[in-house]
Amino acid sequence: MKNVCTAAVLLLGVCLSSIPVAGLQQKPGAVQDQLNRAATAVLALKSTRFVLKREGAPAVLDEKNGLTFTLAECIYAAPDRVSCNVKVALKNGTILQLTRVWVPEGTFQSNPLTKQFGRAPADSTFNGVLLFAATGIPDIMRTGVQNPQMVGRERVLNSDTVHLKGEVSGAKLNPFISSVKPDAMYPVDLWIEEKTATPLQVHVAEPDGNGWQIELSSLNEPVDIPTPQVPPPAAPKPQA
Repeated sequence: MKNVCTAAVLLLGVCLSSIPVAGLQQKPGAVQDQLNRAATAVLALKSTRFVLKREGAPAVLDEKNGLTFTLAECIYAAPDRVSCNVKVALKNGTILQLTRVWVPEGTFQSNPLTKQFGRAPADSTFNGVLLFAATGIPDIMRTGVQNPQMVGRERVLNSDTVHLKGEVSGAKLNPFISSVKPDAMYPVDLWIEEKTATPLQVHVAEPDGNGWQIELSSLNEPVDIPTPQVPPPAAPKPQA
């Protein structure tokens, strides 16, 4: 009798696994509908905390000064304010932390040694505000994900999510990820919260084990991102 029950349980499990997850049937347009709702949810965000993780080789933050990074812990306040604490490596291998802030008044960066703010280098390749702009993550979700597919439901970051996957061209990703090639395609996975339709996790895979992962949390909680105070320029020395 025990063997019969075990066989019945196994058979039931096989049968259930073959049934499409409710609401996730891959009907034409259903996956894109999920992506469109996620794009709308990103644009509706008032604020969020997010973590940007670099997998594999470190990414360039400041090419002129040779700064690379692997982790940025950030805060976003709609529509155009972002502050990130960035873990950076100097050319000699020293690991430090700096803060980069994007606000309407400009882009600012703290000195990792003195913590004093100044204007960020003009050739810096990472821009946190662009991720949440209409031309950022929302546009990628609406027009950039090719061959989108439903993977299933998963528990991610303590939330019930829908897992989607597809491919995105480097041309779409390049404004945010300078390491990708515009003429190549990159696998992308997205975990979208069922309750709010907000993408809680996005992963972009690059060759050789490299990649990017973005995680969102604390949606629409109050945040404050002030404009950094920059020291006034030094007064010119009097001429002799």
